Amino acid sequence: MAFSLSRRAFWPLLVAAVLAVSGCHPRISDPHDPNFIVAEVPNEWTITRAQLDHEMANLFKARNISPAQIGPANMPVIETEILRRMVLEKLLLERATKENYPDTDKLATDALARIKGGFPTDQAFQDKLKQNGMTEDDLKKSIHDQVLIDQLFKAEAVKDTEPTEKEVNDFYLGHPNLFQAPLKLRASRVLVIVDEKATPAQKTAKKKAIDAAHARVAKGEDFSKVATEVSDDRYSAPRGGDIGYFQRGENEVQFDDVAFASKLGALSPVFETPMGYQFIKITEIKPAGLLSIDEARQPIAENLQKMKVEQQKEAYAEKVMKESNVKYDIALTEPPAAPPAPAPASTETAPPTPAGP
Repeated sequence: MAFSLSRRAFWPLLVAAVLAVSGCHPRISDPHDPNFIVAEVPNEWTITRAQLDHEMANLFKARNISPAQIGPANMPVIETEILRRMVLEKLLLERATKENYPDTDKLATDALARIKGGFPTDQAFQDKLKQNGMTEDDLKKSIHDQVLIDQLFKAEAVKDTEPTEKEVNDFYLGHPNLFQAPLKLRASRVLVIVDEKATPAQKTAKKKAIDAAHARVAKGEDFSKVATEVSDDRYSAPRGGDIGYFQRGENEVQFDDVAFASKLGALSPVFETPMGYQFIKITEIKPAGLLSIDEARQPIAENLQKMKVEQQKEAYAEKVMKESNVKYDIALTEPPAAPPAPAPASTETAPPTPAGP
């Protein structure tokens, strides 16, 4: 029997054949499909559902929260915020990569080294990466991108951010409640790290090592010398064991219990914390009380400057977004409007709370 196609049936088959031969595919319309495009600059770049979901999953993992804790009603708001951040990063990187900023690689390498140096061991650094769902290469790329964006901001957005002496003094006089400083201690320590999977024999050897170091200091040997030679703390060991100033609640409970019960200049006994064995010596004490203007000036100036920088960055980012031709292919959900605040006693707008010295 002869077989023939009507004109109506023939054209869909012809279109499908052409698409198959050319490698083109019809645009995905299911917003839940991993390849669905959620945002794009046509003919330049796209962000897919899979990429957006990946960023959201990383955020939840880093914050140790689940979608159930956020709740279905809040998920669209979170999704919108993350998507806008992804879009803005692409737009800023697009501009930054067109410029030939000097020392980008060196700045990124130095930043990575500072981050690593903030961890007592390489294993602690790797554990943190794993907790955040990242590899070291992911972190390197993220740092490199951020360095590029920071250079773009410095070149294009951030101007004249140094606060005046009057602004600093006015803020200090207008916000005395912000400068009530808690009791702070400064200490040096020797730390011998004990892995949580250490065998009893390994733990005993670590205890012998810290006891031997403690005995050296107790007999009069220089604390900083012993710390430099023995301590496993990569931050404080090169500084002779100095960990700087701290207040109660910034360290492990076991550490605080010993530190805040110690006298100035006295050598503590060896004690155990989740990190391992350690002993300390309190080297300075700052009593609680109102900071003087001289003590508060630097943190006030730093925070006023940060506020100005952030305001200029936000204004520049808003300008970049307005100038772009980004197309969103999912509905964007704005957060609910905050209830109106009570009328302030004055029209002054306060910057963020200074961190203190």
